[in-house]
Amino acid sequence: MKSCCLPSVTRSLTPLVTLESLGVLAMVGLCVSIAPVSAQDRTPSFAHEVRPILSDRCFGCHGPADQESELRLDTFEGATDWAIVPGDADGSEVITRALLPDDDELRMPPVHSGKDRLTTTEIDILRRWITAGAEYEEHWAFTPITRSELPAEENGPTMIDRFVAERLADEQLGFLPEANRATLLRRVAFDLTGLPPSPEMAQAFLADESADAYETLVDRLLASPRYGEHMARFWLDAVRYADTHGKHFDNYRAIWPYRDWIIRSFNANKPYDEFLVEQLAGDLLPDAGAEELVASGYNRCNLTTAEGGVIEKEIYTDNVRDRTDTFGTVVLGLTVACAKCHDHKYDPITQKDYYSLFAFFNSLDGGPNDGNQADHAPAMRVPQPNQSKKLASLQGERADLRRRLLRSDAAMNAAQARWEATLAGLGDADLADITLNTPRVLATDWLWAGPFPSVISDVNNAHTPAETSAFDRDQKFALRDGRTVSWRPRPDWIDGRTHYVLPGGVGSNILRRTVTVTEPTEIEIALGSDDSVRVYLNRQEVHKRHESRAVQPGEDRLTLSLKAGENELLIGIGNHGGPAGFHFEFLRGAVTLPAEAIELASIPAESRTDEQEQLLRELFRWRSQAFPELVELRSQIAASEIQAAQIDRDTPVTLIYRERSEPREAFVLNRGEYDSPGERVDRATPGFLPPMDERLPLDRLGLAKWAVSPENPLTARVAVNRFWLQVFGVGLVKTADDFGSQADPPSHPELLDWLGAEFVESGWNVKGMMRRLVMTRAYRQQSAATADRWDQDPENRLLARGPRFRLDAEALRDQALAVSGLLVNRLGGPPVRPPQPVGLWEAVAYTGSNTARFVADTEREKIHRRSIYTFHKRTAPPPQLLVFDGPTRESCTVRRERTNTPLQALLLMNDPQFFEAARALAEELLDRYLDDTDRAAWLVERCTGRSATDEEVAEIAAAVADEKARYAQAPGAAEALLSVGDVERTPHDNTVEAAAWTLMANLALNLDEVVTKN
Repeated sequence: MKSCCLPSVTRSLTPLVTLESLGVLAMVGLCVSIAPVSAQDRTPSFAHEVRPILSDRCFGCHGPADQESELRLDTFEGATDWAIVPGDADGSEVITRALLPDDDELRMPPVHSGKDRLTTTEIDILRRWITAGAEYEEHWAFTPITRSELPAEENGPTMIDRFVAERLADEQLGFLPEANRATLLRRVAFDLTGLPPSPEMAQAFLADESADAYETLVDRLLASPRYGEHMARFWLDAVRYADTHGKHFDNYRAIWPYRDWIIRSFNANKPYDEFLVEQLAGDLLPDAGAEELVASGYNRCNLTTAEGGVIEKEIYTDNVRDRTDTFGTVVLGLTVACAKCHDHKYDPITQKDYYSLFAFFNSLDGGPNDGNQADHAPAMRVPQPNQSKKLASLQGERADLRRRLLRSDAAMNAAQARWEATLAGLGDADLADITLNTPRVLATDWLWAGPFPSVISDVNNAHTPAETSAFDRDQKFALRDGRTVSWRPRPDWIDGRTHYVLPGGVGSNILRRTVTVTEPTEIEIALGSDDSVRVYLNRQEVHKRHESRAVQPGEDRLTLSLKAGENELLIGIGNHGGPAGFHFEFLRGAVTLPAEAIELASIPAESRTDEQEQLLRELFRWRSQAFPELVELRSQIAASEIQAAQIDRDTPVTLIYRERSEPREAFVLNRGEYDSPGERVDRATPGFLPPMDERLPLDRLGLAKWAVSPENPLTARVAVNRFWLQVFGVGLVKTADDFGSQADPPSHPELLDWLGAEFVESGWNVKGMMRRLVMTRAYRQQSAATADRWDQDPENRLLARGPRFRLDAEALRDQALAVSGLLVNRLGGPPVRPPQPVGLWEAVAYTGSNTARFVADTEREKIHRRSIYTFHKRTAPPPQLLVFDGPTRESCTVRRERTNTPLQALLLMNDPQFFEAARALAEELLDRYLDDTDRAAWLVERCTGRSATDEEVAEIAAAVADEKARYAQAPGAAEALLSVGDVERTPHDNTVEAAAWTLMANLALNLDEVVTKN
């Protein structure tokens, strides 16, 4: 067994030490690009051999964007104008100038360009190509995807293997033997779930001697919920998903339901074309529901800011560019961002092409400034299954209570008749004529409009249309997210009670009623609000209180000067976040009654409609204090509404995309400057790619359907290449983020096209594609290889051995938690905050940010969840992930780097969570076995997935004996060691033994074969 704190990414140049030394070995890798061997009598491929040379050395000055000396080498017409003579290499200026000495100013590429001069091999390729006629071909990535002809069947057991075997044969190589079953099990478990196999899975697979045992294992892994979590991680890198806005305050962003949608989609094997369309334009789909709207959050993952002094037009431009660039990379695999200031230097993407794409993403129905809000519009609430179930239950409960409240009852009906008779005498009479027991102030029930979402900086100001427009009972108020709200009667909001039923979140709720008096009157009222309050009497602001507070009765008292007759009373409750509520009461008697009640009571009972009868009954039953049963029913209804309101406040919110009713205009921005618009452009796809079907709408939905159309040459190629990258460690196209002229040519071009065609024809079946990849002989072969094979294929581009590379950051942490039994496998939910070093957030945060201070969760159900659920703050990403090359998520990342650094070794050996996992491993083996040799064998098997050798068991037992002797002399040190971590440990009678085995488990979790996918 090989020990190494840092796994090898490429071939080691130093022999690995064995467990005998229990040493730590930092490995050094050698990366050399691989290119096919070219026969001297073969005409070089323009697409795969010639164009890459011209693109790298020449296109910067003589390409699509610039043509110095009026020379353009990216087209046949331009190149053959004077620089290339087809059939005559010696007479071609390209060859002549490439051979000039470095001190000659005519040498190409010139010294000042910073480009290396052409090598002898490269010049030979150009010579043979020109001699053969200098035929130009379209760049391979821009040609239609066609199903390549399959190589001979004897080349490999699967169709993919035939292509790989043919290329290996060209290099006088072949497949290696299949890896042993334990290695293969661990390899495929990590590639399909991001986790090591469970002991139960390992036992079942290793005991299954059937011919289809591996195939059965693969299907089981693909059906696991862990598969979706693992696949989602790569996608979230690409779309730069994070839990904060990214700039300035870097406040919390509510968008995790989008992350869960991604996980569900992979688990459900949603076809990739639907997966893309719903994210790019879910809000534009016919009959778009909650799922499609949540998916549109893809378009809201860009960085945003609310920094004071920012120019709105500038951040609007930055936001839209971010979306445009991400679409270019994630979907098309192109560096479209290179064309935002000028035409692309290497690819046929013009600046006009760029801003025509930009126009698809520039019409968000919301402001570019995030207001430091978690849910800046447009956003929507996303009840979780348990919340939906509870809300439905409460709704049914209230419906039943209301039926009971309004049921026919002789005594109540008689009391209502007497009440109606009192009202019926009012008519248009002066209120002074009412009996002495009738108050002289008549107030209607409350009408409510809202909530009106806002930002905290605006919520304290009168800004809602319900406050500023003339009252119209039937008016509908349009919100920025496309919804509407209207005036709704609330007869249940009885004066003198505190009501916690206003929707939460940042925004305003507006209450309205009329108050009628017989003569000018001053009346005192008491108010309570959560948070700020504004009061208007007859459209004049008479009171304002701006502060964050919980609602309490009588927080504010004020006197209203009422005019004779009807007065309009408006109250605006501004909420700063969290729960919202209010309290209102008159401090001397008043009747709260809708104005139409008197009119209805005056209609003879036999002449009333059913609706009028129902309304009168409601008015009476909601007010009568004469019947304890009614009082109790109203109390139960209020309690149910409070519960529902609390659930509503706790319901997750997620950012979504919603299109403006009228698209914004778009312009080519001169030199990319936001304030320098040039030519106006319409929405359009890049001119060098197949055009959009005229039947498609010219919006994001049309763009999405164009992207997944069979004619698009890029989308399927880009997708299958990234799946290949996930499994084999490097894509068929190494530059997975760039399929343009500067891209590395594909190692197996025919295979890439075959996979692209197969993916589309399979119905964009992602699980089917992943299954194909891991079933290949290329994947299942052993990763150990001879030195000669390593030298011939150092990056494994030929697939001369099985994939072997260090696990990604998330897999390293999740593995430690999984093998130690600590991992909490709960699917979805809000982000969690496992412990991290003190002060990381504080070092980069503004004190006013709500992510200025890191407060770790303490519950095991949170701190031991998978890393995909870890709270990701963009300006200070989780250190356990960042140290192992996890991206900051500030920009699109489809290909992570893999580095080996001393800091990584320090983290694996000393991070409290990794040490916690080691302690849990030690606790389990101490509980399982009494003998140290049995413990050693179990530890090796649990961490590596294979059986331990006798030598390894003996070495571990001897090392543990040494540690026991050391800790026996320093029991305090043993106690201190076992105290590391944030979770309470299981007490042990023998702390010396527990400490010794904890150290050994810590070492086991750092072995090279544990932190590496072999």
